[in-house]
Amino acid sequence: MKPRSALSILACMLLSCASTPQGNGTWGGSWDVQRSDGGGRLVLQEQGDRVTGTYEPQDGRVDATAHGRRLEGTWHEGDQSGAIELLLGDDGRSFAGRGEIHGWWTGQRYGSHHQSTPLPPTNLDSPRDALLDFLFASNVARTGDEEAWGAAEKAVEFPAGTEPAEPSERLRAVRDFFEVIDLTTIDPSSIPTSSQADTVVLRLEQPRSGESLDVTVHRDARGAWHVVVPPADDVAAARRRLLAAWGRNPPTAQSFRRLGTPRDTVRALLEGMDDWEGPGRALALSALDLRQAPGLTEGHGILLAQYLRRTLQSIGLPAVQAIPDDPTNRDAVMLFSHAAGSVAVAPSDPDPDAPWQFTADTIDRIQSLYLVTEGLSPSRHLPPGRIPPHPYFALRALVGERAPFLLHRIGRLDRWQALLLLAMVPLASVIGAGVGRLASMLLDRSVQAGGARSRVFPVAIAYLVGIGLLSRSLDLLGFPERLRKVTMPTLGSVAIVAAGAVAWHLLALLGRWAATRAKRTPGQTDDIAVNLVVAAGRVAIVVAAALATADLLSIPATHILTGLGIGGLAFAVAARDTLANILGAGNLVTDRPFRSGDWIDAGIVQGSVEAVGMRSTRIRTAEDSVAVIPNGRLSDALINNLGARRHRVVKLRLPVTEGATPDRLQAFVEAIRNRIVGDREFVARETEVGVSDIENGGVPVVVKTYLVVKTDAEEVAARHALAIDLLRLAEEHHLRLGAGMPSPQPRA
Repeated sequence: MKPRSALSILACMLLSCASTPQGNGTWGGSWDVQRSDGGGRLVLQEQGDRVTGTYEPQDGRVDATAHGRRLEGTWHEGDQSGAIELLLGDDGRSFAGRGEIHGWWTGQRYGSHHQSTPLPPTNLDSPRDALLDFLFASNVARTGDEEAWGAAEKAVEFPAGTEPAEPSERLRAVRDFFEVIDLTTIDPSSIPTSSQADTVVLRLEQPRSGESLDVTVHRDARGAWHVVVPPADDVAAARRRLLAAWGRNPPTAQSFRRLGTPRDTVRALLEGMDDWEGPGRALALSALDLRQAPGLTEGHGILLAQYLRRTLQSIGLPAVQAIPDDPTNRDAVMLFSHAAGSVAVAPSDPDPDAPWQFTADTIDRIQSLYLVTEGLSPSRHLPPGRIPPHPYFALRALVGERAPFLLHRIGRLDRWQALLLLAMVPLASVIGAGVGRLASMLLDRSVQAGGARSRVFPVAIAYLVGIGLLSRSLDLLGFPERLRKVTMPTLGSVAIVAAGAVAWHLLALLGRWAATRAKRTPGQTDDIAVNLVVAAGRVAIVVAAALATADLLSIPATHILTGLGIGGLAFAVAARDTLANILGAGNLVTDRPFRSGDWIDAGIVQGSVEAVGMRSTRIRTAEDSVAVIPNGRLSDALINNLGARRHRVVKLRLPVTEGATPDRLQAFVEAIRNRIVGDREFVARETEVGVSDIENGGVPVVVKTYLVVKTDAEEVAARHALAIDLLRLAEEHHLRLGAGMPSPQPRA
């Protein structure tokens, strides 16, 4: 095959892959749809390139043709129809488009992003059933399940001559009427369960303003009751009248997220749990007062929310609108009460603007409340929204099916919880020890690079891994909150100490590696800076461990900051010398007057710098002793860094005592200059040799030059070689150097 042909085939394959949607690339199936005027469920069937389907709850239908990813056709809804164009996404699970009548369209394949709340068959046997089923379906629809508006529509009717002609307009009227009812508070016990008359008028109150809303429920010829939707003008007038109580800050669709009323808090929990895999989780957890739960992990906060949601599912909730919605009344609202505890919502603190939350006592006792209510048969009027799955409840249900006797309680634990916990302790210990040994083996190379093997490191790793596994096990096993108040601070404190030990050891290894690298490579970073960074890191580890432990023990941050402020002032006064030394270390790193290994003269001591710490510097003197000098004193001293010399000066004074004739002296000087200039260890251009004076005892010859060496040993060797050569040159030129030296003998 020719290369060009192969490339052509490869290009065609790539283009084919690029043009084919990934995943399910067909239009057939169910879609959750949002439009500019609402949403619903679109069910499509595909036969070849023809695509047909229905749209609920608007009783619409689609007749279109597929052109690959593009769907073009006609949309029909009642007497209206128009063109529609949709474009399938690359993943095959979403689309975007527009319609001639309803503006923009978007859709996601059903079940890909949200699971709808199961809706029971609409019950219209009584005025109470009709209103509560209408509110339940509407509350579900408000969470994003647009199809539920169809169920809400089944529970209503319109007065003769006022029913909108188009399905979308009917749904809009149903939604508008629900939003008006949502501004009131209902009393389910006051709604009749039967009536001789065919029409019942219910008066719904708005407690904060004293306003009311009359809702009519009518029985048709078949005996079914329906909530009557008033004309649009009456609904709009009622909305304006009820919103007047809010003044210039009327509630919006997202106002409930501020938890301003008991109803907002309950709604936040329910809708947050319904969107558990998305942002709803944080919203649901915000509705819980978790301040009295020390050592609470995120996983256990999730478990508490699950307990609460399931308890509400067991006891039932006639309607969200039955919960007070008056922000001016700060009295706690009781949703359920039992000897084991109560489910209550109350302001989180006395501040008038404080959010409402499920109380700390509710959270503390929620597991007991769940256990005493889980056996109740399902209520017809359930809270809206789904219950997301959780491993603990799935495991408990499995135990209940296979070995129900293991559900019997031992104190605050089920038997199966106690057995699994007893098994997890040794298992976590074995796994932790294995991981600790493995981590220690992986660090052996670093340890062999020059540091001693740490005995604490593998033990700390073992504790850290073991406690992590146990903590996760407590979440999965549904460990009671009251027991976790004891176990979690204890285990957490040990884990923090173990994590600090691991961080301490890793920091030491990192510092050792950085110091070795700094010695091998020239640059501005040396082991002095590395030592200071390591010391600062150790201080940070200690501070972080202390703050983490305080947070674990629920010590308020304000107390810590206050203590640090007062204690810091006292410490600064008492330890001003220590602080001066620490600041001095910073000055030494900033000014960099020397490097490790340099020979310095600081006036008070002279020697080679060995190490600079946070408080002091160690210097090894010429006598091989170690002098420890506070950094504050050293940073203020006049430092002569002999180790930073580029060249080392050599000054010699050679007194010629005999044979000093002008010719011999001139030849001797030239010979010395040639000797030095020819040696690479000397700086030729900085070399000066000559007769400096005429004295009674002789004629001195002065030599001044510079050595290009880095160590003292190299300097001694160069000076030695030069001195020997100078003696030989003097002998060759028949000169005598210095008093008492033998006179040179003339050569034959």
